[in-house]
Amino acid sequence: MKIQRSTGFLLGVAIALTAAVAIFETQKGRESSSSGETLFDFAESDVSALSVERDDTTLAFTKVDNSWQMTEPEETPADPSSVAFLLNIITNDTIQETLTTPSDQLDTYGLEAPKATVNLTVDDEDYTLAIGDEDFSGTSLYAMTTDDVTETEPVEVFLIPQGIENGIERPVNDWIAKSDDEPDTAEPLPESENSTSDQGEVPANSTETAE
Repeated sequence: MKIQRSTGFLLGVAIALTAAVAIFETQKGRESSSSGETLFDFAESDVSALSVERDDTTLAFTKVDNSWQMTEPEETPADPSSVAFLLNIITNDTIQETLTTPSDQLDTYGLEAPKATVNLTVDDEDYTLAIGDEDFSGTSLYAMTTDDVTETEPVEVFLIPQGIENGIERPVNDWIAKSDDEPDTAEPLPESENSTSDQGEVPANSTETAE
């Protein structure tokens, strides 16, 4: 009986320590977010090209005369608000926590095969942001900003706000600029037919009244 009680006591202590570590890690992440450190040092306006690789789909954009153009999967003017939304998050959201891990353990964070990769061009320099899995809280994502991973050197993994998913996972059509003419030309025939029908009814009613 004494052995069983001792085992139960030790198990309870282990559970308490695990819970304490989890709470400490959560608090540490929250405290580190107050430092205001961002993933990159450049500003949203400095980005001249952008691509998003996700689910076997590549979206690519380039800035021409301060206007964003989509180059993949088709060539067309891009929706500026969708591009600005993603770039604003990448350049302004602060890092919640920084972890250091061996490169052979990236799969633990979903970064061995990232769910999405964002490539940015600033002053002819290329930058990469890989997005991995959610953390244990389900409110943050693991990410890393390097594509030059070696077997010997550790890698920095960042915890970032989950909101970046809203910027990355938009449907393709949401990235394409909407033409101002679309609402006017979407249903030209029904409008014309309704107008003709109304004009046809007036003479008929007038004839009946006259009779």
